[in-house]
Amino acid sequence: MPLTSPTHHRLRHLIHAAGVALCLTATTALAQDAPAPEASPAPEASPAPAPGVDVSGFIDAYYMYNFNKVDPALRSFDVQHNAFSLSLAEIAFQKTATAESKGGFRVDLDFGKTADLVAAYEPEGSDGKEIYKHIQQAYVSYFASPKVTLDFGKFVTPIGAEVIESKDNWNYARSFLFGYAIPFYHVGLRGTITASDKVTLTGFVLNGWNNSSEIFQGQPCLAVGATVKPNGSVTWIGNFMYGPEHADTDVKRSLFDTTLTLTATPKLSLMGNFNYGKDGDTKWWGVAAYAKYQAMPSWALVGRYEYVDDSKGGFMTLGQKGQTFTATSDHKLPGDVILRLEYYLNTAKAPFFANSNGDLKKSQSTLTAGVVYAFGGKI
Repeated sequence: MPLTSPTHHRLRHLIHAAGVALCLTATTALAQDAPAPEASPAPEASPAPAPGVDVSGFIDAYYMYNFNKVDPALRSFDVQHNAFSLSLAEIAFQKTATAESKGGFRVDLDFGKTADLVAAYEPEGSDGKEIYKHIQQAYVSYFASPKVTLDFGKFVTPIGAEVIESKDNWNYARSFLFGYAIPFYHVGLRGTITASDKVTLTGFVLNGWNNSSEIFQGQPCLAVGATVKPNGSVTWIGNFMYGPEHADTDVKRSLFDTTLTLTATPKLSLMGNFNYGKDGDTKWWGVAAYAKYQAMPSWALVGRYEYVDDSKGGFMTLGQKGQTFTATSDHKLPGDVILRLEYYLNTAKAPFFANSNGDLKKSQSTLTAGVVYAFGGKI
């Protein structure tokens, strides 16, 4: 039979199909016998980044000239006449306690003449003046719930219209009420309750006023406070303290302080502060009024007036009725620098303020240039 016959062609097709089937069968068998490749391990989840720590600070220096030509009386931190002075250098570290990271802390480290003056009221015989003077604040925070935060340690007082840091006040020099009618700081336990987006309540169990190491009469000082913000233009703050402040008597000291702040217009802000204190038969009270006109984003004019009555026991050192007047020109310079030029007048009903001749006058007036550089960031 010829090789080109139809039968020969069918035979070739059958042989070819059988070969293909045999190859497929062998390949499938080898694939089934081969070990399965090992699965790659799942990548490990990256740990959540640790909460950052906020870092802030400033350097505050001033030059002040007293027209009585001596170091001024009854000033808080601007205490040197006719000299360039470093008031305060501060650096602060803070981690806020949150629902995601319940523990937190704050530490403010202070250096300069102001640090000495703030610590000067520590109880006699205590080591607080030297041990704690560079630690303005140091406390541990705990996020107990979305509405409650607890702080334990040393913290600045919530009382008054002003604070230790000049950059956070409307004027450069502090008011008479700030320096002599209220405490600077406390050591103890603070609880903050966010009752609503408009009301915050606080409660305190404390050693007392400017007291880092003692509880007098075995009883802590107690305090309560409230902050109410009914809208974006009004803020009211009220605080009350009561407790023993003497080691040698059972007399208790009480203090009520309230501050009202009002944004009258986009450029004009007003503030008022009232203070009343009682320590046995000693009583004192005072009121301060502030007005701030933001003439330009980088320039504001601020006025402050105070009236104080220290005639019933002399708790505030003045020992009589007095007034203060302050006018401040506030400049924000390029590079995060604040410049404040200020005139400050103190008056008393009877002669109180010394001059260079050793005589007493009913008034003292000063001119001050204060310069502050502030910075901040996160680590």
